[in-house]
Amino acid sequence: MLIDSHAHLDMQQFDADREQVICRASEAGVGEVLNVGYDEATIDSTLRLVDGHGSVWAALGIHPHNAADWNAALEEKLKQLLLRRKVLAVGEIGLDYYRDISPREKQREIFRRQIGIALYFGKPIVIHCRDAFEDVMRILREEGASEVGGIFHAFSGGGLEAEAVLGLGFLIGIGGPITYKNSRLPEVAVRLPSSAFVLETDCPYLPPQRYRGERNEPAYVRIVAEKLAELRGVGVADIERAAETNYRRLLHGEEDFPVSVAYGLKNSVYINVTGICTNDCVFCSRLRTENYLYGYNLNLLTDPTVEEMVASANGILSRGRWEEIVFCGYGEPTARMRDLMATARALKAHGLPMRLNTNGQGNMINRRDIVPELAELFDRVSVSLNAPDAGTYVMICRPDAGEKAFAAVVDFIGRAVSSGMECYVSALDYPEVDMEATRRLVESIPGTRFRARKYHLASPALT
Repeated sequence: MLIDSHAHLDMQQFDADREQVICRASEAGVGEVLNVGYDEATIDSTLRLVDGHGSVWAALGIHPHNAADWNAALEEKLKQLLLRRKVLAVGEIGLDYYRDISPREKQREIFRRQIGIALYFGKPIVIHCRDAFEDVMRILREEGASEVGGIFHAFSGGGLEAEAVLGLGFLIGIGGPITYKNSRLPEVAVRLPSSAFVLETDCPYLPPQRYRGERNEPAYVRIVAEKLAELRGVGVADIERAAETNYRRLLHGEEDFPVSVAYGLKNSVYINVTGICTNDCVFCSRLRTENYLYGYNLNLLTDPTVEEMVASANGILSRGRWEEIVFCGYGEPTARMRDLMATARALKAHGLPMRLNTNGQGNMINRRDIVPELAELFDRVSVSLNAPDAGTYVMICRPDAGEKAFAAVVDFIGRAVSSGMECYVSALDYPEVDMEATRRLVESIPGTRFRARKYHLASPALT
């Protein structure tokens, strides 16, 4: 379902038709709204709204504009309210140096104070940050806010700022500005890991482009999801599933997401073959964070059996219309050559094209030429090269086999092309990779097709 992770439905802009707005949200597929109380009055009105609507939950805190209103009684009230089941977070809190309605020193003091309260109650934090990024980040680090994590609401920074936010274990709130022509948000949004964002409206503010100048409302979060799906080249359902999982893990503390042995993404069924790899690529999150891909838990504790892979894939294939079956994983599928082939043979009866995603080290791993065997079952092979030469490959991919791995991968590509399989060779536009040199190398091998892929920023750090 869709979730609006930041709304102000208690505000006067909704007084005339609040119930209809909530009904429209439900009709648009919005199953939950996080309403944010940011001063004493809106804390009270948010709680009344939450008590009257099962789909509305609360985040409560004191906005930097209202920092000067902080007192002992208000602090005690906030602490008592954080004990309520439907109060999920402390926020929105932070710093606003754009308007400077409260003195900056007071803003910093009350920001620190509320981070401490969030840590004490184990609640995530909803951040308001305007023209104050360096101070916000410094205070979050100094106060140990990574322990609870949170959401950077209405994120407006660039890639470096996004990477810093994810490094603290925080998520990024994506709203209506993703549809604006001059916004930096689209450029950042396409590089976020799918485990790094939630969707929001900030209604009644920041409506999507088609409603500029009008009141925003939770139903419009679907427009945000549609735009993000378009930018990332996936389906709206994929964005919806990812954002819901990210939200539930952070705000509700849910962790009971079963491991996906097979899963549907875009128009393909993917099989999570293994988590074991012969590379330790600098950009890969395999050993550094929990691996969630568009809401799917891909954290294999043990490699699935052939029976488990076949049964899981058949379950997905029985629902919907699919264009191909892809064997992949956060590891190297050809390290399980026998099981890989047995699973492929069992699924061949579906009559769909089958693709193997590989690092191209299969011949070296298995100490024989496995390409003829692969060609019997696979229509396509996609090789991750990510470098134009052996030195760069060792630096970026950090293979167990050292420099000889690069030559083995290039040889595998040539053999794959000669076998008759469609052969795609990809590279991430990681800062250390010369993409044009890599393209020239790939295109020098007749029959290959080069794919440039976008490097995603590091996933949110584990809290």
